[in-house]
Amino acid sequence: MVILTVALVSMAELMAITLRMQQLGRNQTLAMRLAQDKVDELMSRNFTFAELAVGGSLTVDQANHFDVPGTGVAVNTTAGNRQYRRRWLVEALPGDNGSPAGSLRRLTVRVIPLRNDRRISNTVDLVTIVRCWPCP
Repeated sequence: MVILTVALVSMAELMAITLRMQQLGRNQTLAMRLAQDKVDELMSRNFTFAELAVGGSLTVDQANHFDVPGTGVAVNTTAGNRQYRRRWLVEALPGDNGSPAGSLRRLTVRVIPLRNDRRISNTVDLVTIVRCWPCP
């Protein structure tokens, strides 16, 4: 009887851990999708838009370089997305062999959970290179 009780208590703890890990995976997937949505949105614009101006911060909100998905700004949002904040950093890069200087920018998008519980959600960073089109 004691062995059965120990086994059942162990299984209950395993189920709790499994549910927490499933929720973490679901939240990480949502955060990555939100980061990709922002990258896609910014890549569809040229460098004259304020959102792609060099600057921004990944640690503090700066004008034109942050948003809260689900408030009408993001693509494919749901009410559940309002639990995240997005910040992005745009850095100028020198041109490669086939492009003029200043036509490339490094874009880093950070999705930050508003609820600080590392057991169910973590910060997600997505880094990519954006090419100016059409360039003057």
